[in-house]
Amino acid sequence: MKVSYVMLCLFWLQLMNLSVRAQQPSFNAYHVSLYKGKPAPLKLKGNKLAEMYRTTIRDTYYSKKEMVEWHGATGLNFGGHYCFVYWGCGSECQDAAIVDLKTGVIYQAMTATMRYEFKPYSRLVIVNPGQTKNSCAFCTPEYWVWNERYKVFRKIR
Repeated sequence: MKVSYVMLCLFWLQLMNLSVRAQQPSFNAYHVSLYKGKPAPLKLKGNKLAEMYRTTIRDTYYSKKEMVEWHGATGLNFGGHYCFVYWGCGSECQDAAIVDLKTGVIYQAMTATMRYEFKPYSRLVIVNPGQTKNSCAFCTPEYWVWNERYKVFRKIR
């Protein structure tokens, strides 16, 4: 009898694990095609965020060696035709922006406690991926999608 109860509990836990995974948004659900053209020149003037963080934005956009080593993916690395740029803003804080490779225009992105996860072929950004409240009170994962029409991020979970 105890064996069947244990088996039933294990089966229930497995089902719960599958249902949690099914609820998490996937990069493929927000798939976009990749831009094949030449990157536009950056438009820094008149954009307060761009003027304040111009070196980090420029170096990531143009794939400078040190940024490639730090970020891993630079240039076209998000949403089909964007460059996702992030930098430290204090202890356990990262701020971000995205640059449109077609126009060179820079847009504000969301702040993270730990890090970001994004893909070149997707409009989805996971903020604080893989974190739990047990590891950090402010580090729970958040899911954001870039709205191409309105040029803003929308939190979906």
